[in-house]
Amino acid sequence: MAGRRKKKRRVHSGLLLVALVVGIVVGVIGVRCYALRQTLADDKKTEAEVAAQLTDEQQRSEDLDEYEKYTKTKKYIEEVAKDKLGLVHDGETVFKNEDSK
Repeated sequence: MAGRRKKKRRVHSGLLLVALVVGIVVGVIGVRCYALRQTLADDKKTEAEVAAQLTDEQQRSEDLDEYEKYTKTKKYIEEVAKDKLGLVHDGETVFKNEDSK
């Protein structure tokens, strides 16, 4: 009978050891799964921010393209000539405020 008890103890000890190892593996997998879900949530947030930045930059690029086209027009050249160089068309009269010198 003593031999049977030892054998049962070994079987129970082995099963307990296997259950402990399985429990540890399941725990590690659970913790890793939680960490991966957090990383995924952070990545989705970052992706949304980058998408918003991309939209802003595309709009900025379109605005710059329009401004580039505008700077090549005659109207823009005339505005710059009047504002920065003080040039006027023939026959135009320039009035200045007395306050500005």
